[in-house]
Amino acid sequence: MDIDYVEITGVHSKIQEFYRAVSLDSVIYRFLHPISDPVYIYRYLWSRGCKTFLIYYRNKAVGVIDITPCGEGAEVAIVIADAHQGKGLGRAVAVDFAPRLREMGFKYAVAYVSPENYKALSIARRMGAEVRCRDICIVIYRLVEDRDVCR
Repeated sequence: MDIDYVEITGVHSKIQEFYRAVSLDSVIYRFLHPISDPVYIYRYLWSRGCKTFLIYYRNKAVGVIDITPCGEGAEVAIVIADAHQGKGLGRAVAVDFAPRLREMGFKYAVAYVSPENYKALSIARRMGAEVRCRDICIVIYRLVEDRDVCR
């Protein structure tokens, strides 16, 4: 797939524009709660070192990926705009971005996923990530061979 990324950390207008194009379900899957102002959340995330990238497919913005450092790992969130879901883009981005995270020096990626988000959990399991679910699912994808990371 022809996927590219452009960092938009700190660009409030791009976040507003993107989240206008997604459903409430997609917002809830991303933030695990309905929110009315994504820019407010992003200001906080960016102040904590989060980097946000627009995902481009065939020169069209189709999603965002957020990378927030946490120790030797990174919390990762991928949101694909509703109009582009179901086309394999979420999986393609997850597979494509993993080596980039490794190049950034991270040993693992962690994601917090709603148990109802079957698509994201399926992608994680097919990639070989560890998935632990209760009220929320914690997904851990090891970017290095060390099996003792995160334990």
